[in-house]
Amino acid sequence: MTGSPAASLTTAINLQLSGTHSAREEPQFVTARAGDSVILGCDVVHPVTGQQPPYVVEWFKFGVPIPIFIKFGFYPPHVDPEYAGRASLYDKASLRIDQLRSEDQGWYECKVLMLDQQYDTFHNGSWVYVTVNAPPTFTETPPPYVEAKEGSSITLTCTAFGNPKPVVSWLREKILLENTRKYTVSDGSLTISSVGRNDRGPYTCRAYSIQGEAVHTTRLLVQEVTADLYAGVEATKTDSRSR
Repeated sequence: MTGSPAASLTTAINLQLSGTHSAREEPQFVTARAGDSVILGCDVVHPVTGQQPPYVVEWFKFGVPIPIFIKFGFYPPHVDPEYAGRASLYDKASLRIDQLRSEDQGWYECKVLMLDQQYDTFHNGSWVYVTVNAPPTFTETPPPYVEAKEGSSITLTCTAFGNPKPVVSWLREKILLENTRKYTVSDGSLTISSVGRNDRGPYTCRAYSIQGEAVHTTRLLVQEVTADLYAGVEATKTDSRSR
């Protein structure tokens, strides 16, 4: 997508690669769903002698100052706590990430450092952009039952997370609610004005994207103002005027 962080960084990476006179691969793009496993490819180019010198594999995530994964020989890898139990070496230098999370989305860089100083280490490594698609999940919903006084206003709010970003709408009896004198719908919130007896009942918020949907229903209870209460108020007013 033009203007997106991924597209902007792709341009910067291509400029970086062209300026190093290296044989590193073009950036890769991987898409998966939350909970899946992905493999971020990274090749190792050995010297023309055919001998394999010792090397260190480092994986960085853009925005994190230190490597999230380091592997050297038969030693146990160093793994960032956020990836503990989920990241492992695949083949020679590729990185496998299990139980993918939404926050794993972003750019990753592989660096293969040859310990033979006579060899150009810039020939090794790659950039990979990981897109993590996730179905909508509610992060905020109103309680199952809410109560409002007759004649007052009430606001119900639903907030949802997912990738791509879900659209949150409100329905009543399967009918989509739009902005009217009675209803105001904005950013996942529904405001009901001048609550009356006819407004009581279930209201459903729906979060939808191409990855799926989530629904939550809240039932509105209306506290009616009775005739006896009106009579009591009028009696109080009359009594106060007679004093």
